[in-house]
Amino acid sequence: MVACFSLVQGQTTFMEGLIDYPVWNRPFWADMHSTIGRAEVSWATNSMEYDWGKNGGAYRPHVFSNVGVDFPIWNGSLAKDEYGLAVTIPLFVDVWMDFFERSTAPVVNTAYRFGAPEFAFVHRIGKGFFKNYTIKFSPMKHECTHIGDELTIMRINEGLPITRVNVSYNYAELVLTLNDPDGSLHSNHGFRTGLLLLHNFHGGWYNMMDAEGDCTKLTTSKSPYELYFQYQYQTNETKNHFQGITSIELRNRVKYAYPSYDTDKEGKWMETITPEKRIWTVNAFLGFRYCNPKRNGYFSKVGIGLRAYHGINPYGQFRSQQNFSQFGIALIYE
Repeated sequence: MVACFSLVQGQTTFMEGLIDYPVWNRPFWADMHSTIGRAEVSWATNSMEYDWGKNGGAYRPHVFSNVGVDFPIWNGSLAKDEYGLAVTIPLFVDVWMDFFERSTAPVVNTAYRFGAPEFAFVHRIGKGFFKNYTIKFSPMKHECTHIGDELTIMRINEGLPITRVNVSYNYAELVLTLNDPDGSLHSNHGFRTGLLLLHNFHGGWYNMMDAEGDCTKLTTSKSPYELYFQYQYQTNETKNHFQGITSIELRNRVKYAYPSYDTDKEGKWMETITPEKRIWTVNAFLGFRYCNPKRNGYFSKVGIGLRAYHGINPYGQFRSQQNFSQFGIALIYE
């Protein structure tokens, strides 16, 4: 009986929709919280807070990797494919590595994001400029971040007042997209906006235990939301199955209010404390991807792109740093 159940005027039975991959509502390349795979070498703003080997210099090369998946639970169509529903579970791990530091090649930061099932809806309007719109709701996501062991040891040995900040929080997310590519290999202008809202308005984005540092230097965050806008353009697929990609994100997020540390010209630690404030960050990609004509779904597109980022340091407990820049080249696996 269950296997024969179908949606009204639709094409998808309940059993057919199970563990079925939705080609729509995929992350844009510039999404800072992306579940697509990425390996990147970047020149990023240097700080003694994570310069384990004290190599100095305004910019240093680093390696970044992102491994993620939107695990499909159910995906189906209604009203002759005019509408679609999908349920997925998000999971990704983002790692910042200092492979170019010769002494130990430390892990600088690791971040995990995962959550309860997400619910997405698409309405395919027609063949004009506005082809569709999608809505995605994530009732509960969780992020937790951890600095590397070498950095923890360094901060203890150097006598920094703050060894580790526990950046860990639960949030809900609502996302609206106009002109989702919807698996198309044709030219498309996609627009997306999203809102992150903390579950615990008064708990903030981070906390610290007494054993991790001087808690009097920690000010609880008072701003419980994060807002972003994204745009992505893809060209028509060429006869060789390539597409050009331009992707950009503007994100309004909180600069954390606890101190940042760096050294002066004499090598002495300097403490910088600025109040919590909201700052716009920008993340941009320019590149191209190859679309495997024999596969449809996960891991069917491989891309390469140049990335530029400026704003708050987006990684873990270093989100108390502003004016952070990153320029790199990335291999992207969708």
